[in-house]
Amino acid sequence: MPKKILFLIPNDSMTDDQRQYYQTLYPEVEFASADPYDPMKIAREKLREGIEIIAGRGNTAVTIRNGMPDIHVVEIPITGYDIIRSLGHTNFSGKTIAVITNNADIIGLEMFEKLYQIRIFGYMRIPFSRLRETILEAVSRGTEYVVGGAITCKAARELGVPTRMVTLGPESMSRAMHEIRQIQEAIEIEAQRLGFIEQLINNITEGVISVDPDETVLTLNPNAGRMLGLLRSQVEGLSLSAALARIGLDVSVFRAADETGSVITVGAEQLVVTRVPVMTKGKSYGVIYTLHEPKQISSMEHSIRKAAYYSQRGYLARYRFSDIAGDSPAMQEAIRAGLSYAKTEANILLTGETGTGKELFAQSIHNASRRSKGAFVAVNCGALPPNLLESELFGYVEGAFTGATRKGKAGLFETAHGGTLFLDEISEMSYQSQASLLRVIQEKYVIRLGSLKIIPVDVRIIAATNRDIRRLVNEGKFREDLYYRINVLGITLPPLRERGSDAQQILLTLLNTAQSDYGVPFSIERSAAALLAAYRWPGNVREVRNLAERILTTAQGPSVTRAQLLQLLDLSGVGTQKNTVAAVGFQHQRQIREITRALEQTDGNLGQAAALLGINRSTLWRRMNRLGLR
Repeated sequence: MPKKILFLIPNDSMTDDQRQYYQTLYPEVEFASADPYDPMKIAREKLREGIEIIAGRGNTAVTIRNGMPDIHVVEIPITGYDIIRSLGHTNFSGKTIAVITNNADIIGLEMFEKLYQIRIFGYMRIPFSRLRETILEAVSRGTEYVVGGAITCKAARELGVPTRMVTLGPESMSRAMHEIRQIQEAIEIEAQRLGFIEQLINNITEGVISVDPDETVLTLNPNAGRMLGLLRSQVEGLSLSAALARIGLDVSVFRAADETGSVITVGAEQLVVTRVPVMTKGKSYGVIYTLHEPKQISSMEHSIRKAAYYSQRGYLARYRFSDIAGDSPAMQEAIRAGLSYAKTEANILLTGETGTGKELFAQSIHNASRRSKGAFVAVNCGALPPNLLESELFGYVEGAFTGATRKGKAGLFETAHGGTLFLDEISEMSYQSQASLLRVIQEKYVIRLGSLKIIPVDVRIIAATNRDIRRLVNEGKFREDLYYRINVLGITLPPLRERGSDAQQILLTLLNTAQSDYGVPFSIERSAAALLAAYRWPGNVREVRNLAERILTTAQGPSVTRAQLLQLLDLSGVGTQKNTVAAVGFQHQRQIREITRALEQTDGNLGQAAALLGINRSTLWRRMNRLGLR
C-alpha cells in the first residue's frame, strides 16, 4: 500500500524509537528529512510517488505551501511540551535563550523561565526572510542559545550561535494527525461529490464542455467528444481556442452563443450550442457550453406533443397493479398472471362479471409492458353501431360516407400504434365487424374506409367480456378464429363474493382515500364487516364504489355500522335467498355469536375456543376469516 502522508522533519528532531513507534501507529505515514533551505526537492520527488498530504514545521511548511499550492500542507505545531523536552536535554540554568519559530504562539514560556531558572526571548511568526535578522537581534539582547526548527537552527549555526533543535513530541504528532484526518475526510467527501458530478455529466444526453475564466478546457463529456470528434485526453488543459482549432472551428462561434442557443456546423452535421456563464456573487468561475443535436430536440418535442395529445384525448393508462386493492388468493393469482403476461406481446382476453375491474387490469398490463410509453386506447364495442364502430377502429377518408369530415380521420388502430388497444365488451361486436377486426389482427395493417392505402400498425390487443364467448362460438354468434386470436392468453377476474374480505378492504381504502371531515380514518364495526362478507355484491367493485359514495354523503361519524349498511344496500325487507342477509347470513350470524361467546369465555385463546366449539383450530381460523372476525 503506497504511503499517502509525508512528514518532512529533520532526523534529529525525533529518535529512531519514536520514528518506529509512529510508523507502527500510522502506517500510511512516511518520514523524510530534507535540506532546510530546499525542502521542495524531496517534496516534488515524493509527490510523484503518490503523496497526497505533506506535514512540516514552520518555514518548511510555508515554503512547500507557497511552492506547491495544489498539495495539501499541514503545519506541525510547536507546543510547550516540545520546548520542555528540548530544554530538558541540556543544562541551560542561568542562560539566555531565544525561541524563534513561525508558530503563532507557544504558551508557557514565562513559566519555563522560572522552572529552569533561565531567561527566554520568544520570537513568534518569524518568516524565513527575517530569520537572520531576528537571530542577530536576539544575540544583541544577550541570547546564548537559539531553540527552533531545522531552518532556524541552520541559520543560527551559520551565524555562530549555539542551537537546540525542538523535538517532535506525541502532542504535536497527535495534533498534526488530527488535522490530517480532517483533510482526508474532506478529500473523500470532495472526491465523492466530484465523482457524482462526473458521472452525471458523462451520462446526460447532451454534450457538455466547461472552461475556467481563462478559457482553459476543464471538462469534455463523451457526448461532446462524439459530436465534435475530439477526445477528452486531447483537449483537457488546452485553451478552448486551441481545442476547437483541432477540428477547424473558430472559437468565436462558441463565444457568440447565448442561453437561447445558436446553430453551428461541424463537418456535415449541425449542432445547437448554448453558452451559460458560471457566476457566484458577481465573480466569474468560467463558462459551460452545451451541445444539442437537432434530431434529439425534434424527438423530445415529438414525445412531449404525443404525451399531450394522448392526455387530452384520454389515451393514457392511469392505473397500475399497485392500485388494485385486494389480498384474497384469487385476486393475487390474477395479478401474478397479469404481471407475467405484461412481459409478452401476446393478445389477452379478460373475462369476468360486470364491475370486476377488467379495464383496471388492462391499464395495469399496459403500464407494466414495454408499450407503456405508447397510447392506451379504449373502445366499448357494445356502445357503437357496427358501421360507426368500424369507422372508429379503422378510420376513414374524405367522402367515405355522408357526414365524414373533410380531412378524414385516423382510426383507433392508428392512434394505438406502438401501444395497446383495449376492446371492451368485444362479445357485443357484430359478426361483420368481427371479420374486419380479424383481418387487421392477422395482417397487421388497416385500410381506412373509402381508401385503398395500406397503413401498417403495431398494436397489442387486450379484449374484455362479461359473457361466455366459448358458448357464443358454439351458438354461431362469435367467430371461432377471432376467439383464438384474442384469447392467446386469458385471465378470469373473480367476482367480489369469492374474494373473502376484499370488499371490506376496498371499502375502507375508498373511504380513507376520500377527504374525511372527521380527522381520523374510517373503521367498520364487526357486525357490519360480517354483513359485508355475507353480501353477494351483484355489482362487484363498482357497487362498492357506489356504496362508498353513499357512506361519505350520509355518514354521521367515521364508523360504518350494520344499520347504516342495511339502509344503504337496501337489504331490509328483501326476502329472496339471493339478496337478503337475513336469509343468506342467518347461519353466519349464529356462528358469529357462538365464536364471539367462546372467545370471551377463553380470553381470546383460539385453541381453547376451538375445543369449546368442538372444532379444530384451523377450522376456527378459516371460519373467523370468512366471517370478518380477524
